[in-house]
Amino acid sequence: MGEAVKIHQLQAAYAPAEDRLLLRLSTTDCREFRFWLTRRFVQRLWPALRQSLESQREVAHHPDQAIRAAMLGFMHENATSQADFQAPFSEPPGGALLPLGETPILAVHARITPIPGHESLRQIQLHPERGHGIEVTMDMTLLHAFCKLLSDAVSAADWQMSLNLTAGLPPTVNTMEQGRVLH
Repeated sequence: MGEAVKIHQLQAAYAPAEDRLLLRLSTTDCREFRFWLTRRFVQRLWPALRQSLESQREVAHHPDQAIRAAMLGFMHENATSQADFQAPFSEPPGGALLPLGETPILAVHARITPIPGHESLRQIQLHPERGHGIEVTMDMTLLHAFCKLLSDAVSAADWQMSLNLTAGLPPTVNTMEQGRVLH
């Protein structure tokens, strides 16, 4: 049995001509997946991403909202400090395999689900209206990095929205519903 394929790189960048974010994801086996993310899609995806991070035991068990917000902020800072956000998105020698094609796919559906028996893992699914998409597993460190990439790209887009993990954290945190679907 071979080694599991893992995410190698993630990039989210604003494309002004499209007024969308271009999400690029490459894997350790030299495959690359490209998705367009609209403002509406990101607006709907963000609460599910945030809820996934809030459901971490270290955050969710605190009854005080200020402590939860501080804990989530600390965990986010710690996780993102380990990532290299300055490195350019690199192409493998000979180019990447593009299983979904060279043209980015418009992401329309997303699902974020906990992996049973693995509290710190989430499966993220991104799919177009019709056709194939991807299912990837992210640990909390990678999920925090993904959230930072999205937040930075949205800031560059000047979409008049803020992707803040700790603003308005509700008084109680419910664990994420199994199989929550966004449309």
